[in-house]
Amino acid sequence: MCQSGRYNKMLYPPSQQIMIREETTLNCIYLREPVGIVKCGQPVHNCRLLGCHVVKGVGNRTVPGCSTCSKKLTKEDEKYSIDPLEVIDRRRGRTDALRGLLGGRSVFLACSGPCANLLPLEQLNRRGIWTMSVNNMAGHSQFRPQAFVCSDPPLKFSHSIWLDPQIMKFVPTPKLNGSRAALKKKVGPGKFEQMGLRVSDCPNVWGFRRESWLTPDDEFFISSGACWGNQNAGVKRTGLQKVVNTMFLAMRLVHYLGAYRVFLIGCDFRMGSDYGYAFPQAIEHKRPEAKNKWERWDNSQYAVANEWLCQMQRDGVFQRFGIEFYNCFQGSSLRAFPYVPFEQAIVECQGDVEDKPDLSEWYEKKKVLKP
Repeated sequence: MCQSGRYNKMLYPPSQQIMIREETTLNCIYLREPVGIVKCGQPVHNCRLLGCHVVKGVGNRTVPGCSTCSKKLTKEDEKYSIDPLEVIDRRRGRTDALRGLLGGRSVFLACSGPCANLLPLEQLNRRGIWTMSVNNMAGHSQFRPQAFVCSDPPLKFSHSIWLDPQIMKFVPTPKLNGSRAALKKKVGPGKFEQMGLRVSDCPNVWGFRRESWLTPDDEFFISSGACWGNQNAGVKRTGLQKVVNTMFLAMRLVHYLGAYRVFLIGCDFRMGSDYGYAFPQAIEHKRPEAKNKWERWDNSQYAVANEWLCQMQRDGVFQRFGIEFYNCFQGSSLRAFPYVPFEQAIVECQGDVEDKPDLSEWYEKKKVLKP
């Protein structure tokens, strides 16, 4: 077990976390190693935040200088707040409008494990509760989330999710348009038909840059792309195992959106032939040998993902980037994060938001007490 710390209710971090350095620093977290070019007598570096080449302390129109950059953060800073994730709108226009949208609220992240069905999920529909769901968990019958993220082809996910304007949909940018963005509609048991729509035709959709590599360190938050795990190219690049998990994308997105405390539900982190998803998803059609291979593969993926998250927790990565994760399933095989009861998480996330707001007297002049 690698759980660390206890759950303590804290005030939200201040909204302004940017630590501006007036002096030139050698430890900016966004600067890579020198690119092998010298200009003005100084080595040129690549800035992964601004997407350009920089020379430390030397500024002009063609080569920006770090000494004048107001977005510079260092590893010595207590919190990093500028998330450089690249997000685009339905027309593929770059936008920063969603960064920090949640303003430091506590939120839920709902994955697809069956342990979620042990909880009164209808509580997620209460006022003040904000939830991001992974994959088809966004279509769960007991609640409707405010956001959804996927990485697989959009055809795998319910048309009722795509067409719901109340759900923010986050997809990797190649899947906004074109043949990879096609959708289908379920018209009966085992029957589907093409919709003639693409993801970008649906309401409230957003694209983000996805990386198919992952290292369990600070790069998780300072890359301009959300890391999904390691595909073949990622294995070659990092030397780590081949593992992908859409939960990694959700974790990065809730940080980008400005959540500072996240409660996980549906994170069993294990799979079995009779222990699959929190929603109907038949696996009985698989032959016994195929089932066993599928289970072994999924469970090996979960084991590696758990190891990576434990390492990031031990190394203080989440703490440095100002975000906390807690698990609402005590029996989870994901051991990286402390356990918090679901009921306690609901109270934390709802805060002072009333289920039935008292709307009387708001238009009248009343004395307002100072805190």
